[in-house]
Amino acid sequence: MSNLNIALRIFKRLLDKGQLDRETESDLFLEFRNPEVRQALTEMEEELEFRIVEASGTLYFVPAGDNSLLGFTGKDFREWVASDARLADAYLLSYIAMFIFFLFYGGKNQNPKQREFLRISKLLEELDRRFAAAALNEEQTLAIEEKYSLNFMRIAELWESKQGFEENRRKTKAGTILNTCRLLERENLIRIPDNEREIRPTRKLDDLMLNYYLNESRVEEIISLFEGAEAIADH
Repeated sequence: MSNLNIALRIFKRLLDKGQLDRETESDLFLEFRNPEVRQALTEMEEELEFRIVEASGTLYFVPAGDNSLLGFTGKDFREWVASDARLADAYLLSYIAMFIFFLFYGGKNQNPKQREFLRISKLLEELDRRFAAAALNEEQTLAIEEKYSLNFMRIAELWESKQGFEENRRKTKAGTILNTCRLLERENLIRIPDNEREIRPTRKLDDLMLNYYLNESRVEEIISLFEGAEAIADH
């Protein structure tokens, strides 16, 4: 089998599963070490706009943020919410997902991971506090919107229009959070115990956050965004 065919097999496995584990697929994992196979994969990465991230004996498939072919698009997020979802629904889902990552990995020390689990009720309270404050402090909220090109006021209004802890439907706050968590669970980024009271990060999320996404500049940007919202909430 040629090196190109081996590279294509690795690419296909990553595309299908999102990851390739040394423990269960040692032959393909070791082929990744072959310089010619790696060169072929590097050319695929550049052409198709994705990255292969290696961490803890696993290869992970990571599409570029603006990759509409292999990654998520606004349309994908809207369809996950509902067939009739609006763009604001997709933005709200995206913001909740980012906020979950921030609460898990927003630490400022050498290990940015801050907790092993997060209660759904605590997440709802924090979102309530931040979105309510955004509506009351319009000037500061608009400044955050301009800086980060994020329609924070619109998604805050959408959040405030939802009910609280009633039945877990998408039109409630709890239902919206759980819908976001289900998407992250589908991507093997978090685990949701049967009682649906808390969420826990997976090894995949730890690996990707600590070995790829959280380089120094990204950490500063993420902390700046959510601390800006925190300042509004504390105002």
